[in-house]
Order: sequence, then C-alpha cells, then structure tokens
Amino acid sequence: MNITTGALFGILVIFFYLLTILNYLVKLINRKYGKRMKSHEKGYRVYTGFMKFIIKKHRLFGAAALLFLIIHIIIQYNAYQYLSQTGAAAASVLLLQVILGIYGSKKGMGKTRKWLYYHRTVAVLLPVVIAVHVF
Repeated sequence: MNITTGALFGILVIFFYLLTILNYLVKLINRKYGKRMKSHEKGYRVYTGFMKFIIKKHRLFGAAALLFLIIHIIIQYNAYQYLSQTGAAAASVLLLQVILGIYGSKKGMGKTRKWLYYHRTVAVLLPVVIAVHVF
C-alpha cells in the first residue's frame, strides 16, 4: 500500500482524535463497571493507570490532532492547489471542537456546563464529517 504524506497526516489526525474520545469512554466504563472491576485488584489498578493517562493527556491529544490537521491541510493544498469542501467542513468541525475544549478548560467549569454538552455533541458529529471527507 502506497500512502501519501498528506494521507499519513490525515490518519494521524484521526488517531489523535480517537485518543481524545477515549477520555469519555474510560470515565464511562469506570462509572458503570468500576465497583465490579475493583474485585480484580491487579486488573483494576492497570485500568485506572490507563484511565489516568488518557484523562491527563486529553488536551495534548486534542492539540496533536489540531497540529496534524494544520500540517495535513498545508501538504494537501501544496499537492493539489485547492482545498476540498468536505475537508474544509471536517477541519471546521475539529476546530470548533478544539475551541469548545479551550473554552471549557478556561471558563466553562462554573455552574452552567452547556459547553460540555456541545463539546460532546460535536465529538459525535466529527466522525461523520470525517467519513464524508475520506470516502
């Protein structure tokens, strides 16, 4: 399989986006099954270590996805001299996701956490627009 550099950076965007989604999933699993998992001490210790790593690196994974998105856009534009409409839509949704995340980390932790609802909704929408772009 011959993969172009632009496609490689697109794959890296998706990879780091998937790592950011793990933040929600590991917390959900812990909420639902944490009490049952505690009976398996060693396994639960490994899981909580993994969970702490994912939670701690959530912002870094999001920043990496954005960085690789910028590189992907630059490479693809230089190769084809135009921007794909579906790619621009996917990039816009990812940028919105990052902006919501930054807002939430700076100001959104107060009483009203509507930003979190939007942040999670956009997280569900993003794979759809990425799939439209890729396929």
